[in-house]
Amino acid sequence: MVTPQGKREASKSNGMVAGGATRIFVEGADLSFAPRKWPHQARSEATIDAILEATAQLLETGRSFSTNAIAERAGVGIATLYQYFENKESVVAALSRRVRETLVDDVASLLETACSLPLSEGVRCLVVAAVKADKSRPSFTVRLDRLEAALSLEADHLLVAAELCAIVASFLKCQGIVQEDDAQILADDLCTITGALIDAAHNRQMPIDDFLIDRITRRLVAIIQGAL
Repeated sequence: MVTPQGKREASKSNGMVAGGATRIFVEGADLSFAPRKWPHQARSEATIDAILEATAQLLETGRSFSTNAIAERAGVGIATLYQYFENKESVVAALSRRVRETLVDDVASLLETACSLPLSEGVRCLVVAAVKADKSRPSFTVRLDRLEAALSLEADHLLVAAELCAIVASFLKCQGIVQEDDAQILADDLCTITGALIDAAHNRQMPIDDFLIDRITRRLVAIIQGAL
């Protein structure tokens, strides 16, 4: 499993985009739409959390929104928002990164549990973690996906995919299914297929529910067993 690059102090907020997730995107990295200023204290972390959660809530409404609308919902001044972000696009990029960091954290947190379970149950455990955001706030995740596509965040997605595939490779090895090199190749295939099935469900406006989770699990287990 990839060692986290650092942990933020957990936030008391109940929002899905609150701080506390593994930091994959760090200050100094070459990022598209990078923040103007990175938070270094608890107060600034809380401000960022409020801005990102406000953006998520506005995305859920399905209506167009502005930096003024984000600042108003977050309860911060517009000057404070611009202290951290150059424009609406940079806020959306930061929200995308936060959600994807949380995704990696959710999956990684269940690795040990998944390794202790039989193969099918372990796979399902990881799939449940992978679709957590899609299941809990479907309107938000669908709209965020559409905005991400316009921001050219492919480099971000590759970083996240590498983290997720490393976790899945660790699961395959702890299950005694494949060795190091084969585990990484198979993990890449499993992550790609899972993403494609989730995207297909979104495109067909299908709910991310237990039926879909079981369907994805069966597909992945069949592929793993076929590799034995």
